[in-house]
Formats: sequence, structure tokens, C-alpha cells
Amino acid sequence: MGGLTDWTYRQFWRNEEHPYRRLRRRLLALAKPGMTILDAGCGHTAPNLQELRESGADLIGIDLVRLEPQPGMELIEADLAKVPLADASVDLIYSRSVMEHVVDPDGVYGESARLLKPGGRWIFLTANRWDYVSLVSRMTPNRFHAAIVRRFEGRDEIDVFPTAYKTNDRGQIARHAAAHGFTIETFERHGQYPAMFYRVGPLFLLATLYEKLIMKIGFLAPLRGWLYVELVKR
Repeated sequence: MGGLTDWTYRQFWRNEEHPYRRLRRRLLALAKPGMTILDAGCGHTAPNLQELRESGADLIGIDLVRLEPQPGMELIEADLAKVPLADASVDLIYSRSVMEHVVDPDGVYGESARLLKPGGRWIFLTANRWDYVSLVSRMTPNRFHAAIVRRFEGRDEIDVFPTAYKTNDRGQIARHAAAHGFTIETFERHGQYPAMFYRVGPLFLLATLYEKLIMKIGFLAPLRGWLYVELVKR
């Protein structure tokens, strides 16, 4: 970072728990020996799954991208709506920054319900479709997303995927969950530092002030950028 961005981060975000850490803390608390845990949308090297290696759980990752073999886990290249695993074979499914890319939510919810044991849990952290970044993304053709993200965040094009936002607000999630036998146990809205603008100090400060406002005022909560959801299979 540096300059105004660095000052803004220290002043406003240094002591805030990022939503990624919220998810990580919960997974570490749940993971136990004998469990089967599935990272749905694990990424090339399954970095989040790697953090659960010491748990003693059986670890499986699945994604459509090219996967690099990792010790201590099984990685499968497949669609989240067509997972080559047996019925009721998984105790816990989780996804981080994946659900905003799902184009067939009924297929994914249905497959997750098939894979989970009764009482099994599906946790996901995803973008809120009413966040300003999501709104701009929805209005911008997917073919331009990689260039925009590279310009503002510096992320490689290989790590930018088309967005759909078909299960990214409370109403959408509730409808799909009910249709596929899930109960919503936890639904939280979180803010975070505006990573999209960290390279542009003045924009980072302005976006930070906006984020802090919607994090503080209750009726503005539906505009917060992240949704943390825990579903339990009935």
C-alpha cells in the first residue's frame, strides 16, 4: 500500500475482522477427525483447505479450474452441480467467493443437499448483489471484468471469473434453501476494507467512509458487501 491508502487502512481497518477470517475461524472450530469436508470451488492449489490439514478430517476440493495436486487431500476437477461423490458422504461443505459465479443455483443447491448427510452443514461467504461493486459488476459485461480487476486490484486474469449473482441476497438464498431441504441457521452481512480501490488513495478513503457508514447504521446493512451463510440439511 503506502501513502493515503496506508494511513486509511491503519486508521479504520487495522482492528477489523475481515470476512475471510470469520469463515476461517468457524471452519477451524468445526473441523474434527473423522469428518469429510468439501471445499466447493477450492481454487488451483486449495489454499483454504490446506489450513484444515491439522484437523484430522478427510479433505476434498472441487473446482472447474486446473487443479495442482496437494498432499493430504483429494482434488477433483468437476462442476459443482455434478460432483462425483456418493450420496450423504460429506459432513461439511464450504465455499469462499464462489456463489456469485454460480449460473445454475438449483443444480448446486440440489447437489449439495445430495452430498450432505442429514444434519450436515453448508457454509458460504459470498458477495452481496446489492453492494456497489456487485452493482457495477452486474451492469458491466463479463468480458471487461478481467481488465478492470487487473487495473484496480492487480489480480491476474486467470483468477477472474464471470459473475452471475443468482443466489446473492437473502430472498434468493431463502428460496433456493427451502426448495432443496435446507434451513438457514446463520445469515450475516459484513463489511470490509474496499480492496478494489487500494491502489488509489483518495478513492480508498472515500470508499472506506462509505463502508464504515453502512457498517454502523443498521437499516443500511442490506448494502454491506459480504454475506456469511450457514445452511443445515433437514
